[in-house]
Amino acid sequence: MTAENNVMAFFNGAYIPLSQVHISPMDRGFLFGDGIYEVIPIYSGVPLGGEQHWQRLLAGLAATGMATGMTLSDLQQAAEPLLNPDEPAQMLYVQITRGVEPVRKHRFPVQATPTVLMFSMPFTPPVTAEYPGCAAWFQQDLRWQRCGIKSISLMGNVMAYYQLWKQGAENDEALLVRDSTVVEAPSSNLFAVIDGRVLTPPEDNILSGITRHLVMELVSQQGLELVEQAPEVSQLQQASEIWVSNSYEELKPVVLLEGKPVGAGQPGPVWKAIFQAYQGLKA
Repeated sequence: MTAENNVMAFFNGAYIPLSQVHISPMDRGFLFGDGIYEVIPIYSGVPLGGEQHWQRLLAGLAATGMATGMTLSDLQQAAEPLLNPDEPAQMLYVQITRGVEPVRKHRFPVQATPTVLMFSMPFTPPVTAEYPGCAAWFQQDLRWQRCGIKSISLMGNVMAYYQLWKQGAENDEALLVRDSTVVEAPSSNLFAVIDGRVLTPPEDNILSGITRHLVMELVSQQGLELVEQAPEVSQLQQASEIWVSNSYEELKPVVLLEGKPVGAGQPGPVWKAIFQAYQGLKA
């Protein structure tokens, strides 16, 4: 029996085992990557940043012209039976595509009912207070330039990790460079401590993570100066600390950049303080 047999999913209004979910080959999500997704961390049955995640999903649907007929309350209520309060940590995955059309075509109008899928799976956050840190490498940002939309079209992100794998660095991180500035990682937002200030790229064309927002609040609460600015490559190479943030890895410190130590070559004191404060949000 596979893990899918033990996972319940919400699929187009019904609750069925994830293994029994069948997507039409004519679904525009399958054919074009024409869909929006969201990943919400759940701790002991309680979403962390849940409202912000749902609002980002709705904003993505509005930006791409997808109308599900479901309100925020409808979506939240549909997700509720999928959450296990006895599970220490789960990831709720939500994906909405533009739906199934009888003919494959790019053009509008689209006569289709959106496909709605949700499921939740347990996970163990891979980064702990004892995490030694990872290495990172610069890569050119080859993604489409509407990064603020959490699209299921993620080939550019996947190719960044493929490049790491090809160079024998599959456990390392890629830091994406656009016009000489470092904007984010393929699945994470960027933070750096430079000259005593905490820098994070602004929301002008990144996927502004919910974890990023939570971390920014924690940085301010620690009394540290926070600046929304994308660092130049040369600036980042002088950083005393670098970390990336996302819902799954939470806050992951980078201790080597292009083969050279970041600061002392180990997770720094600012990361440790913010990481500890973040764990308190899950209590």
